[in-house]
Amino acid sequence: MSAVVVGQRSVGIPRVLSSVAAVVTVGVFPVFLVGGLGVQLQQDLRFGAALLGVGAAGFFGVASVSSRGMGWVVERIGARLGMRIGALGSSVCLFGLAAAPNAVWLMGLLWLAGLPNSLAQPASNLLIAQGIPAHHRGMGFGVKQSSIPVATLLAGVAVPTIALTVGWRWVFLIGGVVGLVAAAAVPALPQAERSAATRPGGGGAGANFTALLLIAIAGGLGSAAANALGAFVTTTAVEVGFSPWAAGLVLSVGSAVGLTIRLAAGVAADRRNPDLIRVITVMLLIGSLGFGLMAVESPPVFLVGVAVGFGAGWAWPGLLNFAVAKIAPDRVASATSFTQTGIYFGGSLGPLLFGLLAEHAGLAGAWLAAGACAITAAILLLFVRR
Repeated sequence: MSAVVVGQRSVGIPRVLSSVAAVVTVGVFPVFLVGGLGVQLQQDLRFGAALLGVGAAGFFGVASVSSRGMGWVVERIGARLGMRIGALGSSVCLFGLAAAPNAVWLMGLLWLAGLPNSLAQPASNLLIAQGIPAHHRGMGFGVKQSSIPVATLLAGVAVPTIALTVGWRWVFLIGGVVGLVAAAAVPALPQAERSAATRPGGGGAGANFTALLLIAIAGGLGSAAANALGAFVTTTAVEVGFSPWAAGLVLSVGSAVGLTIRLAAGVAADRRNPDLIRVITVMLLIGSLGFGLMAVESPPVFLVGVAVGFGAGWAWPGLLNFAVAKIAPDRVASATSFTQTGIYFGGSLGPLLFGLLAEHAGLAGAWLAAGACAITAAILLLFVRR
C-alpha cells in the first residue's frame, strides 16, 4: 500500500482515509442521527414532520452560507487543523443534542452543527488531494463520501440497539465521544499545514466557472432529493407498515447499499477513468426511479426504492468532488467549497420542502417531487458535458 512520506516517517493511505472517514462521519452525525431517531424524538419532544424538516434544512442552510468562507479558512490554516476543529465542533454539538430538553434546543444545536461540518468538508477534500496519490484519488473521494451513508447506517442501527433500549440521548453521547477520538487521530502531513492555493496564480473557482456553477446547481437539486433519505426514510417506513424497530433496519440496509456503491464507484473511476459527469447523470436518473418506488405504499416496493435511492440517487457525491478536484487541482478546497455551497443549499431546502409537502400532500407526493428534482439535476449536467 502506498504511503505519504513525513520526515523520516510515512503515513499510509489507510490512515489518511480512515481519518477523513471518521471526521466526515462525525460532521454529518447531528443531522442524520436526528433523522434516524425522528420517530423517538417526535414522540418525546412533541414535534411534527415539518419541524424535523426545518431542523435538517437549518443544518444544511448554515453549512451553505458558511461553506465558501470555510474553504478560504482551510486554505490558510491547512487541512489537518481544519479537520480537527471541525471534528471538535461537531462533538460539542452532539453532546449538546444529548441534553436537549425541548424541540427548540434540539433545532438550534442542529443548525449550529452545520458550521463545523462546513469546515470539515473542504479540509478533508484538501487532505485527500495532498495525502493520496492521483491514481488512488477516486477511491479517496469514494471513501470520504461513503462516510455519509455510514452515518445514516449507524443511525439506523442505533434505533433498535440503543434508542429503544437505553434511550436516544445515549446515541448522541456516543457520537460526541467518537468526535473527540476522530479529532485526535488526524495525521500530521507537512503539506497539509497549508494549501497550494495560497500561492499566487493558482487556478480555482474562477477557472471553468460556468462548469463549476452548473455543477453546484445540479448538485443542489440532487442533494435536495437525496437528503430527504436520511431525514424521512424511517418516518415513511413506519407509515407504509414497518415497525419502528424494522424502520431503523430499513435505513441501515439502504445506507449499506449506498456505502457499497460509493466505494465501488470510486475504485472504478481510478481504474477506468470514465466520463465522471456522464456517470453521475445516469446515477441521478436511476435514483429518481428509486424515489418513485418509495411513493408506493407497499413495504417490499418501498424497500427496493430505498435501496435504489441510496445506491444511485445518493451515491454520486464522491464522483462529483473527484470531478471538481480535476477541474481545479491547485485550489481543491476553494473549488469544492464553491460547489459544496450549492449542494448544502439544496440539502437545506430539500428536507424543509419535503416536510412541508409531506404534511400537505402526503409522503408519497413528497417522494415523487424528490424524483423530479433528481431528473432536473441530471438534465443540467448534460450542459456541463457540453
